Amino acid sequence: MALYTMDRLEIAGGWINGYDLIPLPLGDPGEPRRVLDRILLGHLNRTPCLVAFSGGRDSSALLAAAVALARREGLPLPVPITLRYPAAPESDETAWQDAVLAHLGVTERIVLTVDDEHDPVGPIAAAVLRRHGLVWPPNFAPTWRMMDAARGGVLLTGEGGDEVFGLKRITPLTKVLKARGRVRASVFPDAARALAPARVRRRAALRNRHQRPWLRPAAAELLAELDAADAAAYELHAGRHAWQFTTRRCARLGYQSVRTLGSELDCRYVQTFAEPDFVAAIARAAGFWGWSGRTATMRDVFGDLLPREVLERRTKATFTGAVFTERTRAFAREWTGRGVDHELVDAQALRDGWLSARPPAPSMTLLQQAWLATAR
Repeated sequence: MALYTMDRLEIAGGWINGYDLIPLPLGDPGEPRRVLDRILLGHLNRTPCLVAFSGGRDSSALLAAAVALARREGLPLPVPITLRYPAAPESDETAWQDAVLAHLGVTERIVLTVDDEHDPVGPIAAAVLRRHGLVWPPNFAPTWRMMDAARGGVLLTGEGGDEVFGLKRITPLTKVLKARGRVRASVFPDAARALAPARVRRRAALRNRHQRPWLRPAAAELLAELDAADAAAYELHAGRHAWQFTTRRCARLGYQSVRTLGSELDCRYVQTFAEPDFVAAIARAAGFWGWSGRTATMRDVFGDLLPREVLERRTKATFTGAVFTERTRAFAREWTGRGVDHELVDAQALRDGWLSARPPAPSMTLLQQAWLATAR
């Protein structure tokens, strides 16, 4: 399976826009947990079977479902694998990890400590970039490292959970409908915006565009139009909105690319919550109105597996500081502007971003493009 080759605008903007025309399957795929069990059963008999486990809601739910199924079927328990970033305290989830593992009665685990190995131009990324050129998504190094630990087996991840379980266009309306008068006033404007026609939602998306200060004005406008068109395409039907995640080119091509990289390591890579059968089951269960939010979805689907405080947690770790390290800044200080498309990119603004306290994540592909040009 070949890796996707990004075009010049996708590289400059750090994103792949658009949807593929993949219809939602007809018929009843089954209740989401039963479908999830069918997917997991096809992987639990592989050795090693590792579950990427950060302690967040998605990875906790995936680990809990896999452990419960393995016990029912008399299979070896999957092993959670965790990345720890001592230099990035905002990414620390140790307390949540310990609570989930204690609840599940899981004692075997793998913990990998990360210094600067996962930098976009660090040693893992550099080796892959030299072999393949640019890869989508650019932040593949953490997954590569976990797949390396799963050689000969499988790595199960909760990637896709944010999109499948998260807020949908119709969610504010569903909150109003199900709250029976007990709803915050701020929800009503959101509900009105959800009912607005596509052209109005597109204009709103343009006003709240993603800022990419390194782009030339014409490129920034074009990418803002593409982003707004994607946002305006969200369906009001909750189930079909969930299915749209499966058809997004950025998600589908990223999944394809990482599976291809996994094959080099003799590792099967699985984004369990992004598997089409599971997404179709969630879409069917959601129907038109869906759930009243992500927490309600997690409680309904995984309420028998995890404590309420895990399913209802509001906090979420951030990893930007764990990805860009001194390696990025050292490269940026010496960079002469070579390698990027100067018709689309302001090299000085790009360099300033890389040298800032929080380098912008969408500039990661440009960073790797510039590094490749210099390395070669």
